[in-house]
Amino acid sequence: MSKMTPHDLQCPHCGTHQETMVWDSINVTLDPDLKQKLFAAEVNQFECQKCGKKSFVNAPLLYHDMHQEFCVQYYPSEALDDAQFFHQFNPDGSLPMPTLPAAFAKAGTYLTRPHIVFDMDELVRYVAFRDRIASASNG
Repeated sequence: MSKMTPHDLQCPHCGTHQETMVWDSINVTLDPDLKQKLFAAEVNQFECQKCGKKSFVNAPLLYHDMHQEFCVQYYPSEALDDAQFFHQFNPDGSLPMPTLPAAFAKAGTYLTRPHIVFDMDELVRYVAFRDRIASASNG
């Protein structure tokens, strides 16, 4: 499931505050149009209602493709400077996962090991890479 949450953000250009919906996760299997929005840099874009300028909202984002069975987790690079950031991971780099019903056991494996990136361009390149691998193996 794709998920958005409201955030009170300040325009970096004019300082105006406004509520903006920010994507926390996108599931391109359930919401296929979000993949194209991601590729067009339209995901987590702040557009100021006062000055009209746009800017990227630098917030964590999970990309999930259930068909290809992979996910990519973007974190802002500033997370690497936060000692608390590393406490959310297991020592092997995986994420703790609650016990899942048997029907989700296979999904649980790849969901606990997302490909982690610290750059949105890298997230897009990785998704394109996985799409090309899938196309090559189907063709």
